[in-house]
Amino acid sequence: MAVVYMKKLEQEPSSYDSQFTILTKGINLKVQDWILDKLNKPSSILEIGCGTGILASKMASKGNKVIAIDSNFQMINHAMQNYPSELNQDNLLYQIGTFTDMPVEEKTQDLIVSTFMLSELRPFEQQIFLRNAWKTLKPDGRVIIAAEFLPKGFWKIFFQLKRWRYRKKLRRLRLKSTFLIKWFFNYIEAIGFKILNREKWKRGSIQVLELQKINENESNEPGYYRPKSLNFRGIISQLKIYRCTLTGQVDHVPIEPGIYQSGNPDSNSPIIVTANYQFTFIKVMRDIKDIDAWVLVVDSNGINVWCAARGPDFGNDQLLEAVEATDIKYLTSKKTMILPQLSAGGVSTPELPQKTEKFPFNVVFGPVWSKDLPKYLQDRPGRKPDYMKLAKFTITHRLRAFITHTSFLIRKIFIYPLIALTLLFLILMLFNQSLTLSWVGEIAMTIILSNFLIAVFFPLSKFTRRFILKGTFLGITNTIIIGGLLFFLHNSVPYLLWNSSFIFWVTFFSTMSFSGYSMASSPREIQAEYSLFSLLNKILLGIGIITLSIGIFFI
Repeated sequence: MAVVYMKKLEQEPSSYDSQFTILTKGINLKVQDWILDKLNKPSSILEIGCGTGILASKMASKGNKVIAIDSNFQMINHAMQNYPSELNQDNLLYQIGTFTDMPVEEKTQDLIVSTFMLSELRPFEQQIFLRNAWKTLKPDGRVIIAAEFLPKGFWKIFFQLKRWRYRKKLRRLRLKSTFLIKWFFNYIEAIGFKILNREKWKRGSIQVLELQKINENESNEPGYYRPKSLNFRGIISQLKIYRCTLTGQVDHVPIEPGIYQSGNPDSNSPIIVTANYQFTFIKVMRDIKDIDAWVLVVDSNGINVWCAARGPDFGNDQLLEAVEATDIKYLTSKKTMILPQLSAGGVSTPELPQKTEKFPFNVVFGPVWSKDLPKYLQDRPGRKPDYMKLAKFTITHRLRAFITHTSFLIRKIFIYPLIALTLLFLILMLFNQSLTLSWVGEIAMTIILSNFLIAVFFPLSKFTRRFILKGTFLGITNTIIIGGLLFFLHNSVPYLLWNSSFIFWVTFFSTMSFSGYSMASSPREIQAEYSLFSLLNKILLGIGIITLSIGIFFI
């Protein structure tokens, strides 16, 4: 949990070390001592992610020649002010830098050190880090990495709960969270290292690894890691699809990014690019099961293509990163990548360095739905037919979106208010026998039915692209329909009138949220409306709660 909250501490370099020591209960100091004990002779050392520079200074004081880099200017500035290199006979140099652009020549370093930085790197970045470290090290050079790992067994539960709490704090502070280290041990041997030593603290949640570079191979290059093939058929994979649908996509559900195979591809096989969202991967692999193809799964942070491309998770950076971390450019003579049409909102082809050594590919956008990939690959049309490039929001898609979207709203927005309301009613029922929990059930059913009607009647709102107007139109429609149902159940006009404001608000709010599933909007359009929507939403919510309370307690 320490590295999760580091994002907050990194904003205050002067108090970083003391606060981080408190946060780790002194284990960070034990890690430093462990690393210093491994320095048996003067060595050339590169520290990546040096922070305030205290470990680099200690290593330099033992006669080592240390170059310490960090991407945070505040940290480097603090380090230079507090541990100036002249105090260590010019053996210590601090500078801004990252693992992607090593400030040293290849095969020049005896040791690379990185403490509590690994969880700030995504899976592909971790592989790139190891590959660049391999290139930088001398033969039999070492890497020492300290990081926070997921413990095994019973303690995994407590680790996840603490991580969830810290991540909520970071969201409130509007800071990026770190990444859970899930697959790092898979990369070590494949890229060209072996584990020499390993120490654990806090039941394995904090570990330090000493890796040694394996003797250079014939290619004189580090290896590449490729994830194991995954089963996309059968009941287990179908249950995974149901899980993604029914949990409302609140949870990111990633698979390992990397290169997968459909059938038995060779150097003439096409390259299909997709997201590392479990549902998406299974669907793509099922749809191309009879085709020999390379499937490049980018790291979209476990988010589907449409949502990832609308945010920062499926764009040029992810595509370039996938090419750098994998050996895709060596596997096929085909130099065209086929991307999903829905990724076009995130991938800007004019800004890609196409047909260069870094990215020796052309990029084309394939069909919207993966079910059309076999036909697309067979025909290779110069101009895609409309059914391949237009995302029609059919009733089937809308009903599936209703399930996913309603699950999302209940889990993310309404679950705690409904629990609190249930407890309140249980207490009030002791004093007022006329109250029953059926009122809470009606509120829950109003939320579910409102979202169902949004999905059913959504095509009627095509007269406008503005979601405030869509929400208003559908709000009036739902108020009439659900209001009629409430009148039938209670035969009370006053009760109907008092509930109308709440029904309208639920629909208005849900319509804006439903926009992400409809593919009938762009992030820019939503952003342009959001300020006004937020104001209207608060007003309508306040009115809805007041009138609903009057309807329940006084009628």
